[in-house]
Parts: sequence; C-alpha cells; structure tokens
Amino acid sequence: MRFFTFTLDKSILFYKGGEFVSKRPWRHKAMFHKGDYEIIICVKGPIYIKVEQERFCLLEHDVLVLPPFTHFEGCQDSKEGIDFYWLHYFSQYKERVITGEADQIILNIKTKSSEQRQITLPMHFKLQDDMQILVLVHQILSVHDDIAYIDERDYLTSALIIYLFKAFASQHDPDDRSKINYIKEWIRANISATLTVAEIAENVHLNPDYLTRLFKKYTGMTTLQYLNHLKIEVASLLLVRTEMPIKQITTESYFGDPKIFTRKFKSETGLSPSAYRHSYNMIHHNNPHVDPQIPVPKRIEDSIDYIPENGDVRS
Repeated sequence: MRFFTFTLDKSILFYKGGEFVSKRPWRHKAMFHKGDYEIIICVKGPIYIKVEQERFCLLEHDVLVLPPFTHFEGCQDSKEGIDFYWLHYFSQYKERVITGEADQIILNIKTKSSEQRQITLPMHFKLQDDMQILVLVHQILSVHDDIAYIDERDYLTSALIIYLFKAFASQHDPDDRSKINYIKEWIRANISATLTVAEIAENVHLNPDYLTRLFKKYTGMTTLQYLNHLKIEVASLLLVRTEMPIKQITTESYFGDPKIFTRKFKSETGLSPSAYRHSYNMIHHNNPHVDPQIPVPKRIEDSIDYIPENGDVRS
C-alpha cells in the first residue's frame, strides 16, 4: 500500500475545492497535478479513476489521495450518477511516498521521536464514519475570508488531514479501540430518539458503567454525550447538504422536541441551526460542464516557489 507523508510544522495550504454532482453518465477528464495534492471523498459512486497505470473504483465513503506530478483520468463511465467532494492543497514541505503495511506504518508514526510533526495518509481507503469529515469539508468550502495575513481554510484543511489520518488509524487499533468502533457502529445503526445507555450496554454485552468509562477513555465523552454528539452530526450534515426545514431536521436527527434540539445544537456548535446553515452552505459546486481552473494564489506562490500552476493535461 502506498502512503504520503504530510508534515504539519507549518499549515497545509488550501488551493481550491468543491462538490461535483452529475446525474448523467460521467467520466473524469484527463488531468495532471503539477504541485498540488487532491483529496476526493466519494459520497455516491462508483467513480472509476486511473492514476498513471493503477485503477481505482471509488464507492460511498471511499477516499482517494492524488499526489503532485501525476497524470490521472477516468477509465470508465459512471452510469448511475455520482457525487463527490474534491479539495486541492499544497504542503509547505517536500513530502515522501512510503510503501508498506498499514499496521507497521501507523506504529512507526506513533513511536517516532522526530521533532517534526508528520503523519501519513494511504492513497486509497474507506471511512467507517464520514459525517464529521463531511461537515468539516463543508466548513472549509464555506469560508470566504478577506483577511490578507491568514487564511482559515489552511488550518481547517490541516485539521482535515489529521481527522482523515485518525479515522484511518483507528481502524488498525487493537482490542478496546476495535470494541469502541464496533459500539459506535451499533449506535449509528440503531440510533433513535429513545435510545438509552442501558439499552446500548445490554446489546453490546457490557456493564453500563464500564461502557461509559470506555467511551470516556477513547472519545473524551460519556456514552450519552457521544449519543447527543452523533445526533448533532446528523443535524449538521442535513443543514449543510439539504434544504430540509428545521422542524423536519429535528425529527430526522432523532430529537423529539425542537426546543431541546435548538438548545443542544447551539451548546455544541455555538450557533443556532439557522445560523449554522447560513454560515456553512456557501460552497462551490460544479457540474459536468463547468470545471474551473483556478490560478495558484499569490500567498501560496510566495510560500512555495517551486510549484507551477496546476492544469488540464489537454490544455
């Protein structure tokens, strides 16, 4: 498996991004990354992509990391319509490509004593839980900062890289971590307005107190806090990805009372549901007819002088 290092002593530099939706048969055009990385997060597939000579079929929850100086293109039409997020970014360091087994590479990162803060992402992997990731992507794409000396998107993109690494690494943690992941998936599959800690504990064959201690250790939250957090994640995703009325979102995110929903949502996010939707739904969309080429911003050129402009391989 191929991995790419990302050194986080300086922030990742956000370049461009958006959501691509096609309801017709579609194939990715031929492209060449001259200096930027791209992350593709598949919401609906299949998406067929060939990177140099390697072929990938992206399905729901799949992540593909495309490195710099790489030719890639669609290798087959997606028949049923597709939906994916795409983000381009630059590292401020010359990163490395590593080949190896996931367990060993993750262990090396955890035990590494280097002064540099560095993580790795595999070229292709599947997210077990992508709601928090998708909300963060929406936050990145919704930022429109006019402050010249700082770009919030750089730090949010750095956070995204960290979240993706943690999501991948958690799939390779043994014992209690695996148990927690199983419990999280059980909660997600069985979440309802009336789900209780006792009911969760009974179904996963654990004592309620032990279950809560386990959650606190690995998530920093009690079981009940995690349950509410999960409901807020569902609501956040519905707010930024749909035009669903707030009252309906209350029901769809498993809150029985709109007032309780609004209070808990504001307590966790700092914003009311309406304000959250207004803040984070202004993202760039493109379609099969529009695929903008965006010049590299001057702040990136000033930071990384060896990177030329990204471009279409046919242009």
